[in-house]
Amino acid sequence: MSANATSQTSAPQGELRGKMGTLQLALTVLAMAGPLGNVIGVLPLGITRGNGIGTPTIYLFVGLIFLLFAVGFTTMTRNLPKAGAFNTYITAGLGRPLGLGAGYLTTFTYFVFVVGSYAFFGVSTANAFALFGITGIPWWLFSLAEWMIIACLGYFNVEVSGKVLAGLMAVEVGLVMLFNIPVMFTGGPEGYQFQSFQPEYVLSGDLGVATLFAIACYIGFETTVIYRDEVKNPRKTIPRAMYIAIIGLGLFYSLSAWCLVTFWGPDNVAAVGADDPTVLFNHGFLHYFGQTFTQIMTLLVVTSVFAGGLSTHNAFSRYLFMLGRDGNLPRYLGTANPRFGSPSKASITGTVLAVIFVLPFILGGMNPVTMYASMFGFGTFSLIVMFVLTSVAVLRYFRIVRHSESVWNTIIAPVLAVLGMGFLLVLSSIYYPMSIEAPVLVASLEQLLLLLILAAGVVVALRLRRSNPAAYRRIGNTAGDHHDERQATGVLPIVRRQ
Repeated sequence: MSANATSQTSAPQGELRGKMGTLQLALTVLAMAGPLGNVIGVLPLGITRGNGIGTPTIYLFVGLIFLLFAVGFTTMTRNLPKAGAFNTYITAGLGRPLGLGAGYLTTFTYFVFVVGSYAFFGVSTANAFALFGITGIPWWLFSLAEWMIIACLGYFNVEVSGKVLAGLMAVEVGLVMLFNIPVMFTGGPEGYQFQSFQPEYVLSGDLGVATLFAIACYIGFETTVIYRDEVKNPRKTIPRAMYIAIIGLGLFYSLSAWCLVTFWGPDNVAAVGADDPTVLFNHGFLHYFGQTFTQIMTLLVVTSVFAGGLSTHNAFSRYLFMLGRDGNLPRYLGTANPRFGSPSKASITGTVLAVIFVLPFILGGMNPVTMYASMFGFGTFSLIVMFVLTSVAVLRYFRIVRHSESVWNTIIAPVLAVLGMGFLLVLSSIYYPMSIEAPVLVASLEQLLLLLILAAGVVVALRLRRSNPAAYRRIGNTAGDHHDERQATGVLPIVRRQ
C-alpha cells in the first residue's frame, strides 16, 4: 500500500484526511471565484469601465500569466510533498523568516475574504428577497444565517462541503451557459462580432482597470495545494485540478465576455451597462428565458455567493490549521478532528473570529457594499504579492536543490511568471485606490498594513531562531514530512548544493 493510501485510511489525530478526486477538488476551489456572481457583477465592469469590447482577450491574457505561474507552482508540489501553499513554498525557496511572514499575511488575507463574503452574502440575499416584495430585513441577519451554516459544514470532513460546492458550481456554470449557448449559435440580436480579439480594441480604453477586474475573477485556484492531505494521489490530483481551474476559468470568462459584447453589439454594450453593469447579463438572460426564470436565476446568485464564502472559509481554516500544527499559532488549532479528519478547531475559531470582526462594522452602521468591496480589493492585492514572492521562491528553490525537472518547469516558465506577476502587481498598485473605492491615503495605509503583517512574521521568526530553535525549524512545515512521499513516489531527495 502506498504512503498516500495509508494516510487516507489511518491518519493519526493531528493530520487532515480525505479522498477528493481531481474534479471535486477543482470544483471546490473554483467555487471561491464565484463564476456566476463574477459574470453578473464583476466581468461587466471590465467592459463598461475598462477596455470595452476587448475585455474577452484580457481574460485570456491574465489566464496565461496564471498558467505560467502554475507550471512552477505544481512542480514544487511534486518535489516538496508537504501540505501547505504560499508559506511552505516561500519558506523552502526564500527562507523561514519570509516564509512565516507569508504564512501570517496569507492567513489574514483569507480572513479578510471571509469577512467580506459575509457582507456580500447579506446584501445579495436582501436584494433577492426584495424581488419578491420582502424588504426591511437587515442584511446582517442573512449573514448570520450563512455564518451558522458554514460553521456546521466546516466542522466535518472536506468531502461534505466539497459535494455541496460541486453541486452549486454545476448550477452556476449551467446558468451562465444557458445564456452563452444561444449567442454562440445565433450571434444574438446584433449578429456575430470578432472585434473583441483585434489588437486596436484590446489595447483601447483603460487596460489597467480591465486587468484588475480580470485578476479578481481568478482568485481561488491557488488553494488546491492546501488540500494535499485530503485528496487521492496528490502528486497527480493537485496539478490536474489547478490546470482545470485556470483553463476552465479563462475559457469560461472569455467566452462569457464575448457573448455579452456580441449580444448587445460592440457599439452599444458599454452604454447599456454604464449605470448598472448587472443589466448586461440579467437583461440578456431575460431576453431568452423570460421574467419568471430570470427571477429564479437571480435567486441562485445567492448560492453562488454562499459557495464562494464556504470555499474561502475552508482555505482560511486550513491556513490556521497549518500554522497551529507547526507551532507558529496556538497548537490547538493544528489538531484535526479524529473522527472526520477535518480542521474542526481551526474552523470553529475562524468562524468566531469572523463574527467578532464583523460586529463593529454592523454596530457602526457601515455600508456593507463598501465593506465587502474594500475587503475583496485588499485580499486580491495581497494575493498578488504572494504570487510574486512564490514565483521568485520557485526560481531559487530549484537553484539550490538537485532535481530531475526540465528547464521549462524550473527556469523559463517561472521567469516568465515573475515578469507577468510583477506586471500585474504594478497595475494593481496603481489602481488599488479605485479597486477599494477609497482615497489614496486610505489605500496607502492598507498597503502599509500588508507590509507590516509580512514584517511581523519575519520578526517573530528571527526571535524564534534564538529562543525556540525547534519551533523555528517547523516554520512552513519544514521540520519533516508527515508522509515519506519521496521514497514512495521516486522523487529525488532534496540535497542542497554546496
